[in-house]
Amino acid sequence: MSPAAFADFWAGRDLWLLPLFAGVLAAAVLSYLGVFIVLKRMVFVSAALSEISGVGVAFAFYVGALAGIDPHSHRGVPGWLDPTWFSLAFACGSAALFSLRPGHRKLAPETVVGIGYIAASALVLTILNSPRIAQEAHAVGDILFGNAVTVPPPQIVALAIAGALALLVHALVFKELLFTSYDPETAVVQGVGVFRYELLLNVATAVVISVATRAVGALPVFAFTVVPAAAALLLTERMRFTIALSVTFGIVSAAVGYYVSWVEQLPTGASMVVVASLFLAPGLLRLARRTNG
Repeated sequence: MSPAAFADFWAGRDLWLLPLFAGVLAAAVLSYLGVFIVLKRMVFVSAALSEISGVGVAFAFYVGALAGIDPHSHRGVPGWLDPTWFSLAFACGSAALFSLRPGHRKLAPETVVGIGYIAASALVLTILNSPRIAQEAHAVGDILFGNAVTVPPPQIVALAIAGALALLVHALVFKELLFTSYDPETAVVQGVGVFRYELLLNVATAVVISVATRAVGALPVFAFTVVPAAAALLLTERMRFTIALSVTFGIVSAAVGYYVSWVEQLPTGASMVVVASLFLAPGLLRLARRTNG
């Protein structure tokens, strides 16, 4: 990028400072959680949870329409009708469901996640196209898919709180979460409560995803829970280095992606994902060399 482009970017810092901070914060927390998600081979859980939290938002508007209340208007709206609470409730309930084992040899956990994603996508489309919320459809879309160009301060506060709570949970039971994610079969043999820790991981992830989706959008949220962690795991097998690399990749991807989108006038979320994908190249090259060698 030219010095002039950077100068123009810096001149507009009053406009991009908060959105950039929101993107970096979301990327850091999600890239950390993504290491555990990738290790558990449940990468589509984040995609499903994003869609399901979206169902909660859309459902809040539908309930508000039935009651003659617009949840997007902050005047006279009961606290229980806030879309955030519906989003969290739907996401956390689904996270608990995803933690269960179907108990059927032909029905894998991945199948349950896939069904959840498909059903949620269909429900969102159905509710958004309902005549009852036709006037609020645009507002619902902004909440569902986020907009990393403009992020209100309350969403940043909510994201910071959700991230802090998730990291606190991980700090308290880090070894157990890592053990049950990395080698669940051995954990079961040794009597470790795999379901308990898997439930804890999924619910903590659901809380962060539910809030982050509103702030930065569904696409980068899904990407940040998968791509940085995958790129880091391709480079090292030591968990401390993996986590550090994943978080670094996520932060750099959010910052550089936002800058590129601003200067080149590209979609913000997509630019972040493209930059994050570039970090896969060194690991894939290392893997190719090892395979050929």
